[in-house]
Amino acid sequence: MKPINSNWFVRARLKNRHIPLLVALGDTGNLNRAAEGLGISQPAISKLLKDLEDGLGVALFERHARGVVPTLYGETMIRHARRLQNTLESVYSEVDALRQGQQGHVRIGTILTPCAELLPEVIGLTKQRFPGLELSIRTGSSRDLMAILDDGELDFLVARFFAGGQQHDLNFEPLAEEPLRICARAGLVQGPLSRAELNAADWVLPPAGSVLRQEFDALFQRVGMRPPTKVVNAENLLMVTTLVEKNDVLTVLPRDVLAHYARYGMLAEIDVDPSIEAELNQGLMAYGIITKNQQLLSPAARNVLDLLRATARQMSLG
Repeated sequence: MKPINSNWFVRARLKNRHIPLLVALGDTGNLNRAAEGLGISQPAISKLLKDLEDGLGVALFERHARGVVPTLYGETMIRHARRLQNTLESVYSEVDALRQGQQGHVRIGTILTPCAELLPEVIGLTKQRFPGLELSIRTGSSRDLMAILDDGELDFLVARFFAGGQQHDLNFEPLAEEPLRICARAGLVQGPLSRAELNAADWVLPPAGSVLRQEFDALFQRVGMRPPTKVVNAENLLMVTTLVEKNDVLTVLPRDVLAHYARYGMLAEIDVDPSIEAELNQGLMAYGIITKNQQLLSPAARNVLDLLRATARQMSLG
């Protein structure tokens, strides 16, 4: 058997106008009413139909005084024309939704603190306003995330900005400061801790070289103290909080992260010397939005960015 030519529709002279024509004839069974509905003349419809039948080599409709009745071939063509028309309408709706930023995939990189308050609020608003959007959240250190953004695997970051030789084309918009808090499991410590007690305590801290660890060690030095020496190094937040919950240890967390765990009675802030508290309030360098080639962002990413900026403003005012 001779194989079917994959370009049969070219050989049959199938045109885009044939699709609505077949649907209209299937709906009305009448050339005049179909012509009226499509806004073209009856002779034009007759010619389109004849061209299609000649190209296919079969009769699609039987002509009668009161109209046309589809043949077996015509019923097949009408069924597929309806399906194709619905598909094309869906394609247009999807393309329009993408153009309007109502559909698509937005990939966000973030450090720890925005995960506690800011990003959950933004994600909730995004799902309310743009339910068709797919969101991916990737956490990590600011430096690692900036490298991933530079490779094009993320749309934007909520992180701290570190200038470097390869980052000249990145844009940074500060959003918020990141005050720090010393904490332990709820109920472990009653009353403030002295400097000596802080030095003698067991700690769970981020590994040496991380931004938070560098700042924490520098904080102790600025107030004339030696950094803690009895330290378990742990980077993963789940590991940090689990160790703090199950052991008599202290840790340091961004204020908003601690507030999240404190709401559930898991961790509690430790009162410390006023000079240390003042240094903790200085916190880490501000975090913000980091973008690359912002003008090339998809409409969906721009919509999420607008919500992020507005939410951050509202939180700072609140």
